[in-house]
Amino acid sequence: MPNHKSNPEKVFALLRKNKSKRLCDDCVAELAEIKNRIAVNPITSAFGLTSDFLREKDACSRCGKVKLVTQSAH
Repeated sequence: MPNHKSNPEKVFALLRKNKSKRLCDDCVAELAEIKNRIAVNPITSAFGLTSDFLREKDACSRCGKVKLVTQSAH
């Protein structure tokens, strides 16, 4: 039986797995295999409001573009 994770579960797992990386929404969408990259923004924005994640404007560890990035705080 396939494991169907929700998009928030995929993003959470990806960011936790890549703790040292600061990832932009486009790279999160690609790495988490979420086809609709626009769906990632509300997820990462909500995560950024918690103490578990950092969200700020910086260079993405993957693509190098300066934009909003999210990183696991733990």
